[in-house]
Amino acid sequence: MGSAFGWYGPLIDLSTTSSRIGDFVQLLVFVHRSFPVQCKSWKRGRDLTRTDIEVGDDTMPFFVVSLWQKQMGSMVSAGDVVLLQNLKIAKYGNAVEARTVQWSSLLCLVHPYQSLLSKAVEELVTGCRVGTTTKDKLRRVIKWVQQSRSTICNIKLQSNQTQKIEHLPRNWTVLEEEKPRDCFSLMEVSQLTTSCKAIVCASIGEIVPLHTSRTLGDTKKEKVFISRRVCRTEDNELVDDLLCTGCQLCGSPLDSKFEQNAVPLICWKTSSRLHSICSIYRPFLLYVWDESDYMPILVKNRAAEILFGNIKAGKVYSAYKEQMNNQNLGPRNDKDAIGRLAIDPRLSGEGLPSTSTLEVGKSLQLQEKHLPDKLNYYRVWLILLKMLLKQGKNGPLKLEIIVDPSLDIENGKFELVSATMPCFGTK
Repeated sequence: MGSAFGWYGPLIDLSTTSSRIGDFVQLLVFVHRSFPVQCKSWKRGRDLTRTDIEVGDDTMPFFVVSLWQKQMGSMVSAGDVVLLQNLKIAKYGNAVEARTVQWSSLLCLVHPYQSLLSKAVEELVTGCRVGTTTKDKLRRVIKWVQQSRSTICNIKLQSNQTQKIEHLPRNWTVLEEEKPRDCFSLMEVSQLTTSCKAIVCASIGEIVPLHTSRTLGDTKKEKVFISRRVCRTEDNELVDDLLCTGCQLCGSPLDSKFEQNAVPLICWKTSSRLHSICSIYRPFLLYVWDESDYMPILVKNRAAEILFGNIKAGKVYSAYKEQMNNQNLGPRNDKDAIGRLAIDPRLSGEGLPSTSTLEVGKSLQLQEKHLPDKLNYYRVWLILLKMLLKQGKNGPLKLEIIVDPSLDIENGKFELVSATMPCFGTK
């Protein structure tokens, strides 16, 4: 693909690109790899696909070039030596790169990659119809590739005659997903001496909030045990003890009203290190047991959502506040009902046996009972709490736990990841 516009700017080494910001240049480079990148046009708002290629020459082993023409991106393959004409050098932050414009072009000088290894330098250069300056640069690039090919990359020709890079130098470590360890009992989990994930079946015994407004004297009154309080309809402090404002990512409470520890300044669960603030479940200790032992497990926001049927804390708190507001308003009187009869013709007294105000009011109450109400997540949450805390009447749950022996119990020596219903097969 030759250029119909001629050359704009000189043929330069990659090592000098930082001094050419905003200039048009020519590059003669070796292609390490190419990969498509999806992006969005800020002018038209539509999705675009460009091709980024990682290139190098005898002065700089790695450099990025963005090809915005679709046909140009389809012409380049890993292992080629190409001449890129009329590129513009740009800088984004601390990164310098070259990008194509409307009149940019690409000329493949050496292809396929095997010819770089099997042929002599002069044999490759002689076959290229380019100028003297370009041939000198081509000669240097070919010598660099042949001398450094073992440290640049390992490219081989596939059956479909396309080149691809098998191994590239990496400056990161691949984090492999650790397979959880299956444990037969809580006693086995408690004796683990290394950090790992463990899966064990155990029954729920009790829920105890970590830091609440309760005092030490409340222990004798059994106020710290949620199972003793969940059946009391007048216990309005249950929501304050189990819900709070915090980060939904790391599960850290951000209201210092009841917290003994300092509020964390950053979130370790996201690369931006910013907290995502909303209503969350306050960290609590879930006491579980089996025939061998009992164990307190730390439960944070995400694990609590799974435990409570994937009901988010924000929904529970909104439903709770709405219920409290309705209770404060009190019952509606007959005048309100009669006024709504005048507004809503569906609730009028036509067709009823009697048109008296009393009978109309009774008809209104009957119809309201059959009208669908919005789901009260607070009541659903209370029902789930009561069912989970029926001590001795529930079967075991399959618990996935993170074990870190270097921590204490309240800081996450055993932390819940997920809870599911176990499936016991029968022969």
